[in-house]
Amino acid sequence: MSNRRVELRYFSIALVPVFIFGLHELIHHHLIATDLNVPLEILNDENTWLEAVGRLRFLAASWFFASLAVLAVALLIRNLTRPMARDTRIAAIATVLAIFMLAVVPTIQQYVTSTTPRIYHQVGKAVFETALSRGTLPGCLEPDDYWLLGTCGEIPVFTMFMRVLDIINALAGLAVGALIVGMILCLATGNHESVEETAAELARGLHQMRQQLYLSSLVLTFGMFFASSWMYWPLPLISETEKAAYNSLITASALFTGTYFCLLMLSFYLPVALILDSRVKNLTRVVSQVEMNKKGFDIEDWKASRGLKEGVGEVLRTGFAIVAPILASFAGGIAPLAV
Repeated sequence: MSNRRVELRYFSIALVPVFIFGLHELIHHHLIATDLNVPLEILNDENTWLEAVGRLRFLAASWFFASLAVLAVALLIRNLTRPMARDTRIAAIATVLAIFMLAVVPTIQQYVTSTTPRIYHQVGKAVFETALSRGTLPGCLEPDDYWLLGTCGEIPVFTMFMRVLDIINALAGLAVGALIVGMILCLATGNHESVEETAAELARGLHQMRQQLYLSSLVLTFGMFFASSWMYWPLPLISETEKAAYNSLITASALFTGTYFCLLMLSFYLPVALILDSRVKNLTRVVSQVEMNKKGFDIEDWKASRGLKEGVGEVLRTGFAIVAPILASFAGGIAPLAV
């Protein structure tokens, strides 16, 4: 176990999700309208207390997603504390930190340049800010008052939203970095002299890869619920005549985010899956050549007995895990209509 390592070239797999992230930013800044003229008249002046509905949903989603993000980082730390080659551990830590820094760049840009579009602009800047201004925070009597995350600001609830969003973005950067590196570490190999030892190592790698996929799906799916929670925040305050139209805008925005999360997950899962699949094929080719003269030998049975062959149930679970963020974008669009 002490000489387990991942070839450094495999850490270049992280460039694929970085490309997906860059493409998402390009689309977001050049192809998605951030100056939508959503009229303030669609807001209902009655029952302003319904702002609390969106706030509670947002805080609940933030809390749960933050917990999952910390879990993903903790599991990577546990993995890195196990015996492995020094260069592999250094490359893993460097990759996580690089992805984290890339993830917080948009947040830094927003503080440096006030004209940088905010993510909530895509669902109507004026409507969103006005809806959140209907609420109050305990202890925020004046804009200069201090609370848990700093000064209250002119719109205390909106200030809370932006600061929690910044914290979640930072945690998401760490979590995604941990998920990517955790997936790459599934390619770790040791010095094995026998076919059986190599097969056992491949089986462990495949098992770890599936675990990482399910964890990635869990984190990104609830990341989608978090995104939906702030997108749907103003919906309870929208007048009944305009609620369906505004809901369609939010659902479309959530669908775009869910698609991005799915592609992000595929970008670091598929390369690892293909590499492990290639290793399994190479091993089975060697075994077939050695055992081909033995009567009654079946290579598929040999693979299945050593955990190198996936069943139909495993394929279905894998497919569901991959599309879960997109399904969550539709689920987010159904629940708020009952409000």
